[in-house]
Amino acid sequence: MVDDICPVPAAAQRVLVLTSDVNCDIRKVAEAIAGDPALAAEAMKVANSALYRRGKPIDTLGQAIVTLGLAQVREMSSALAMMAAFSTEQERSLHFHTSSVLAGTLSGMLASELRGDAGAAFLAGLLSEVGAMACLAVDPERFAEIYAESNHSWELRASLEQERYGAASWRIGQQLLLRNQLPQHICTAVGSQFGDSDASTHTMLQRLTQFGRTSAPAIMLLPEGDPIESLTERVVEIAVVCGLPNVRPELIGPLVTRAIASAETKLASAR
Repeated sequence: MVDDICPVPAAAQRVLVLTSDVNCDIRKVAEAIAGDPALAAEAMKVANSALYRRGKPIDTLGQAIVTLGLAQVREMSSALAMMAAFSTEQERSLHFHTSSVLAGTLSGMLASELRGDAGAAFLAGLLSEVGAMACLAVDPERFAEIYAESNHSWELRASLEQERYGAASWRIGQQLLLRNQLPQHICTAVGSQFGDSDASTHTMLQRLTQFGRTSAPAIMLLPEGDPIESLTERVVEIAVVCGLPNVRPELIGPLVTRAIASAETKLASAR
């Protein structure tokens, strides 16, 4: 089974378990993060960023965790762990990492505009293609063919994935995240798509996740030199298909511009 591979790294898994309890011991969280240099470095970098820093520099993991808060630490650990688990040459060739960061950014920013949970939307959007990344990790040649054959048709891609793997990749992603004990609402959002039979009952988080996952590739297909504004109509259409309310061109245009800039900054900082 595809979802039996690529487990979350041990240190991040420990952080996820600990931070699921709001009364957890911060010292234990710090010890777990210290076991993974990438997690530790990211925690220190974010805590000392302009967004969080107050006064003198933060120089211990304990201080960083207190500054960030458990929710932010958990989100960061989840995202870094899943991205690390599927960092392969094949994944990079299809730009899933870039698309995932952009999807999370789009989901989170639109959530803020619609007064939803921006943190949850960012995380779900970021992980929205983790199932596809898992398929690519274990079946690189055939999945690359499926991706090319579908030509960005979500219906065709789901059909081809179903035939090959027994489920659409977003369902595989949902099971993978559940197995790694990520929050239920995040897993459910990742496993949903606007073509589902129960789409009319999807939550705001599910719709935002679908929006990010679908919009990111469309934005990345924009020919170099074409104005971002030319995407506005297409992205608004995607929002409508996903069932998001009150999404207007005057909102989407600036949001896409800001999301692209923010995603580029995130990707640059991770290199």
